[in-house]
Amino acid sequence: MAVLLGLADVTVLQIEQGSGGLRITIETVNDLEGCHHCGVLAIGHGRDVRTLRDIPLGGRPVELVWRKRVWICREPNCPVITWSEQPEQMPPDELLTTRAGVCVLHQVGQEKRSVAAVARELAVSWGTAMNAVRKHGEPLIEQQKQSSKSPTAIGVDEHVWQHQNATRPTGYVTGIVDTSTSPAKLLDIVPGRSGAVLGDWITEQPQQWRDGVQTAALDPFRGYANALSEHLTEATQVLDAFHVTKLANKAITDVRCRVQQEQLGHRGRKGDPLYGAQYSYRSPRCRSNSQWPDLAVDY
Repeated sequence: MAVLLGLADVTVLQIEQGSGGLRITIETVNDLEGCHHCGVLAIGHGRDVRTLRDIPLGGRPVELVWRKRVWICREPNCPVITWSEQPEQMPPDELLTTRAGVCVLHQVGQEKRSVAAVARELAVSWGTAMNAVRKHGEPLIEQQKQSSKSPTAIGVDEHVWQHQNATRPTGYVTGIVDTSTSPAKLLDIVPGRSGAVLGDWITEQPQQWRDGVQTAALDPFRGYANALSEHLTEATQVLDAFHVTKLANKAITDVRCRVQQEQLGHRGRKGDPLYGAQYSYRSPRCRSNSQWPDLAVDY
C-alpha cells in the first residue's frame, strides 16, 4: 500500500471503507532527524494528526489521515524548539497531496475535464480543485513564457466569462494570442475589456517584445485600436477573419432587409424569395433550391 500511495518511507496503519470512500491512516517510519538550524539530533515529541485528500483508488475518493511526527531539539541554546515533519508530497496548508494536485491539473488542462467533475471525484470543493490548478499550472505558464520566442503577430479579443444576472453585470476578459505560431498560442488573459486594460498589459512586456510585434489582429473596438496605436506604434493593425466575415454578412443582411421593405413593404415572411434566400447562404439543403441557383453559387 505504501508503494501504491506513492509516498516514500510511509507505513499504512489502517484502511477503512466509509460511505464517502476510503479512509487510510498512515505515518512515516523515519526515526532519525537532525535540527535544521543547529544540526543536533532531535528526539520525538509525539504526533499530530492531519487529514488530506489523495487521488482516488478504484474509483473511490481517498482521505489520508496522516499521523505526522513532531520533533524537539535537544540543544538548549538553539532558537528552534519544536517542529513537525513535512514530506514533499504533503505540503503545509494544503488540502491535497502534491500528486493529487498535479493530477487535478492534468485532468483539467490536458484531459479537458471540468473543475467541478474532478472535484467530485476527489470529494473536495470546487475552490480546492481550482487552487490546485493555479498552484501547479502557473509555474508552467511562466516557464513557457520565458522559453518562448517573442511573437511577430498577436491577436486581441474580448470574452464573456460571466453573464449578467439580477445581482451582477456581464464580466469581460481580454485575451491576447500569439498568432505567429501554428497553432496559435494563448499568451495571457486579463480582467476587463478596455483600451486601458490592453495598454497596461502591453507596457508590462519587455521593450524587445514590443518591438518584435509587426501585426496586431483585433475586433472593431476602438479601445483596443487606441491602445495598440499608442503602445505598438510600429505594428500594422488588421481586423481578424471572424469579424470581417461577420461585418460582411451583416452588410448583406442589411441590404436584403432594405430591398424586402422597398419591394414588399413588410418584413420577410415564409414564401418571400428574399426571405428564403438568406438560408441558401447557410444550408447545403437550401443551396439546391432551383429558384435561386445563381445566387447560391455567386455567394
